[in-house]
This record gives sequence, C-alpha cells and structure tokens, in this order.
Amino acid sequence: MLAGLIIGGVFVTSVMSGLAGMAGGVVLLALLVVTLPTSSAMIMHGMIQTMANGSRVWFIREHMQWHLMPMYFLGVALVGTLFWLTQLSWSAPVILIAIGLIAWLPVLLPRRIGLDITRQPIALLCGIVVTAAQLLAGTSGPLLDVFYLKSNLNRFEVVATKAFTQAVGHIVKVGYFIWLTTVLEQELHEFVAFGFLVLVLVVALLGTKLGTYLLRRINEVAFRKMSTVLILVLGTVVGIGGIIQLTTGLATTPLNSAF
Repeated sequence: MLAGLIIGGVFVTSVMSGLAGMAGGVVLLALLVVTLPTSSAMIMHGMIQTMANGSRVWFIREHMQWHLMPMYFLGVALVGTLFWLTQLSWSAPVILIAIGLIAWLPVLLPRRIGLDITRQPIALLCGIVVTAAQLLAGTSGPLLDVFYLKSNLNRFEVVATKAFTQAVGHIVKVGYFIWLTTVLEQELHEFVAFGFLVLVLVVALLGTKLGTYLLRRINEVAFRKMSTVLILVLGTVVGIGGIIQLTTGLATTPLNSAF
C-alpha cells in the first residue's frame, strides 16, 4: 500500500513539475518525509527529482540558458563544501515548516527586490541560496522563483533553466545524504533499493513527459498565475502539516540534527 502511494505520488508530482516547473517536488518531499526516515526520504526524493528535472531539460533543451551555469555552479560548490564540513541536517517536521516558509517567500518579499538570474552575480547568489535550501529543506523551487521575478525569460526558458539547476541541486543532495548516512552508520529504508528506485524513476519520466506536453498548451499569463497559486496552496498545507507534527511529536527520526 505504501509502495503504491509513493508510485502514484511520483507520477502526479512529476506531471505537476513538468507543467508548472515546480510544486511537484514540494508535494513529493512532504509525502516522503512523513512516510520514510529523513535520510531515506532525502535520497529517494533527490533521485526521483534528478530524473524528473533532467528529463524535463532534455525535452525542451533548446530553451536552456547555459551561459548562466558557470557562476551558479560556483555557488553550488561553495555551499556543498560548507555542508560537507559541518554535517548539517534537520528533522522531518522542521523540513516541512521550512518548505512552507520557502513557498511564501516570492509573495512576502517586496517585488522591487526581485532578483534577475540573467545577471552573473545574481546567478552566483542563486547557486548559494538555492543549494543551501536544497540541503536543509530538501527542496527549493519556490525560493528559486525569486530569482526569476525580474528576468525576461519566457516560460520554456524558465522551466528548462530551473529544471537544470534543480537537477544539479538534487544530485548534490543525494551525494550529501548518502555520505552523511554512511558516516553516521544509519540504515536506509528498504524502498531505497535498486528495483524500486528503477520503477519510480521510470514513472517520474512518464509523468514529466506528460507535464511537458501540457506546458505547450498553456499561455504565459496562465503559466504565471497557475504556478503562483499552486505553490502557495501546497506550501501552506505542507507547512501546517509540519507544525502539527512538531507539536504532537509525530515525526520520523532525524538523521543528525539539533532541530
């Protein structure tokens, strides 16, 4: 039953991400952190999202903004090194609350400070901030949106570029939590096994393909409105769920955390 729930969640959230460029990863992470130990949830989520985001880049690769990547990668490297040295991680309810707060950042921050990812210094800042959110909260889609508020990129360029940067972040996250689990001698959940992972990765690929197909059938205005509403609703629900877990003690065991 749990396996079926995860597989169904992977497909639905992959369609969401393929269509909106985000939101699906938030929902999937919320599902995984309330059903699996934190380390297993982070590793599985990272692998699924790497497949979903990576395939989305391939499907619309002609729109990828490659010139933004060198500075972004520098930011990723700086944060990855910091986390490797400090071994940071959070417990499940704190992760859920962080997801909820991140979802509201694009709305709470004044629009005048919207950051333009097409500027090289901002691309560096984006790599730092977004990677930190990936490794602490497991997801960063809504936060990444802040860096697109002032850009002139169209919806295909936004989805493709965001998907690539997200894929990079998830690869870093998977490597980090595999290493951290090994260092702390933790056991992974039985679902984090080759056969089941292959299955969910194929499901993620199919869902992404469908979502990308639907993306081609909406206009720019509808895309912006749908993305904003979707992420706010989902972020609120997930954040409330985290607060409930934190106050009632219904939480999975943290990996290595004082939170």
